[in-house]
Amino acid sequence: MIRRLKIKFIVIASLAMLLALIVVLGVVNGVNYYNSKVEIFSVISRISENHGHMPERLEYRSMIGETILTDESRFTLRFFSAVKNEKTGEVIEMDRGHAAVFSEGDAYRYLAKAEERRTDEGFFYEDNTILAFQKTESEDGERALYVILDCSRQLWATKNFLKFSLYIGLISMLFLLFFLFVFSKRAVAPIVENMEKQKTFITNAGHELKTPLAIISANTEVLEMMEGKNEWTESTMEQVKRMNELIAHLITLSKLQEKDEIVLTEVSFTEITDKVAAEFRVLAEKNQLTYETEIARDRIVKADEAGLRELVSILLDNAVKYCTEGGTVRVSLEAKGHSSILSVSNTYPENPDVDYNRFFDRFYREDKSHNSEKKGFGIGLSMAQHFTEIFNGKISVHHKNGMITFSVIL
Repeated sequence: MIRRLKIKFIVIASLAMLLALIVVLGVVNGVNYYNSKVEIFSVISRISENHGHMPERLEYRSMIGETILTDESRFTLRFFSAVKNEKTGEVIEMDRGHAAVFSEGDAYRYLAKAEERRTDEGFFYEDNTILAFQKTESEDGERALYVILDCSRQLWATKNFLKFSLYIGLISMLFLLFFLFVFSKRAVAPIVENMEKQKTFITNAGHELKTPLAIISANTEVLEMMEGKNEWTESTMEQVKRMNELIAHLITLSKLQEKDEIVLTEVSFTEITDKVAAEFRVLAEKNQLTYETEIARDRIVKADEAGLRELVSILLDNAVKYCTEGGTVRVSLEAKGHSSILSVSNTYPENPDVDYNRFFDRFYREDKSHNSEKKGFGIGLSMAQHFTEIFNGKISVHHKNGMITFSVIL
């Protein structure tokens, strides 16, 4: 139990940190890319406004405001511009003064790539180079100015920033996992201490209560021997029996929580279900209930044999005990892929105000007064849930067509 609690703490904390990192890194890198894109097209727009030539004073926009390029940095820009006749497709004018590294053939090839995009602006990749372009049409629509800028440096820097941030995020996660592993025991210590105190109290209280119950039982038996049985002595003995059962259930549940490691072996789910179902058939028929079974053959699961028998017994006892008068109890064991599904159903009146999932809560009773004629403590299903968790399975409940069904998947 403590080991599982530590693992849950580590997993939940790690997932929370991972989600936070994904959000933070996603936002930071998204903003960084958006800012780079804004700067690139702001520069291209300024060049386009100057008819495809480098302006004397180049100001460009970014997310932090207007920025002015220095005389030195202006010459780091590599771009060329071209004016095309939209009707004939002829290049009327081309300025490669700021892109001497591009040959004339390269310029015409890049211009053709930009035209293929059929958009007014965008990016394309060619010759290991990332290029941005912008197309500006004249008012009469006869000519179009293309400005094509080499933006590899800005976008490679953005990509490298993304890689660096991912490395930082990965290292942060590794450090977090290390510290969570080291301090997880300390983090769950208050919960563990509270659980230990609860289990100790249940065990001690159970043993302390057995003595007065034994005395009450003995005194009642003496009274019966002296004066004979009557409704008062029978009621007292019945309540003593119920109290002993409750104490036994509480101690069993406490011990279940103490078992961090239970050796699971391969056991026959079919054989156990057959035997337990046969035992409860007599009780069901005595209560004039219709009893139906459909148990698949050769179903093997990994579990503790005694615990699995107790699990099936709890569900069947619950079904017979709470089945409506003259109703039906149905037991089925079926195969689904590599899993086995045990379903125990009984006729049960539907109540839209009942939260059926709360049936697994310890001491939960639908009858709020706890004075139901049905003799139960609301603890059996909690034990069934613990057994299922120990066997690495799942238990659920649902109500449909007047039948309530508890299903266990192992």
